Amino acid sequence: MKTGFLNGAALAAALVLLAAGGPWLARQIGSLPRAGALSARANQKIVTLEVGGMTCSGCASAVRTQIAALDGVAAVEVRLGQRRAYVVCDPAVPDSALTAAVGRAGPGFLGVVVSR
Repeated sequence: MKTGFLNGAALAAALVLLAAGGPWLARQIGSLPRAGALSARANQKIVTLEVGGMTCSGCASAVRTQIAALDGVAAVEVRLGQRRAYVVCDPAVPDSALTAAVGRAGPGFLGVVVSR
């Protein structure tokens, strides 16, 4: 008798959690990249740049625009809070071109490669 009550309570709790967290979980699953998108980037490199001089979202946008304008750059994500830019690009794109693009974003911007 006690086991049946506990099973029912567990089932009710699971349904409440699913109802509360289901939409969030669906958004998270929907945001995952598709298999084709991942395989298309298999031969690309990811470069992490530390970016000095960014103080606002406008600065981050300027850095993103300059890096994205380079030939061979597939994706750019600039995180103001971390002072970093994450770049997905062809292996032929030199690191110096990425750091130069950061410098072109505005006076006082400096990009340094942290990892590849």
